[in-house]
Amino acid sequence: MSKPRTGFTFIELLVSMLIFSIVALSIYLSFNVGISAWRKGEEGYKIRQGARYLFSSISREMRNAVASKEIMFSGGADGVSFCKAANGLFKVSYEFNGSENAVYKVVQTYKENASGEPGVRSRLVSGLSGFQLQYSYKNGEKIEWRDAWQEQENIVPFAVKVSLTYNPGGETQPAVISQTVVIPTGVLKEEQ
Repeated sequence: MSKPRTGFTFIELLVSMLIFSIVALSIYLSFNVGISAWRKGEEGYKIRQGARYLFSSISREMRNAVASKEIMFSGGADGVSFCKAANGLFKVSYEFNGSENAVYKVVQTYKENASGEPGVRSRLVSGLSGFQLQYSYKNGEKIEWRDAWQEQENIVPFAVKVSLTYNPGGETQPAVISQTVVIPTGVLKEEQ
């Protein structure tokens, strides 16, 4: 009488290893997709948090903007500087550094500005692909937005539109976040 054979055949071992490999690969791919989605979401979240902080800072500072002969309001598409009155006169500037993809805030006291000292510079948000400022002008009965504010006659604009552009998770379509800041001491200037 022959002994019954116990154990697995070679084919059974190959099939079981194939099934195990497919299950292990599926689990790995599921975790990989989940982790990459989490990273993209986290990156976008950090940029949106930075944008909220930037909008809050710009809004707070611009609401304190005043017309001054010594520190005039001047602005371009990628930066703005103005006089702020809160416990003294300060020159506040917001600048976009394209090589670092970051927005910086520079605060100078009146004395530092007059003597040409650099003031205090701090990075507010990074990871941006664009930063744009637009200034309100009156054209007849309509309000138009321009990329520059001419520093003349000690006038502060009525409103400034701030737009941030970023690529969430490296996607091809950039996301744009905008906010309009109304300045209480501002004037809706006639277009020239």
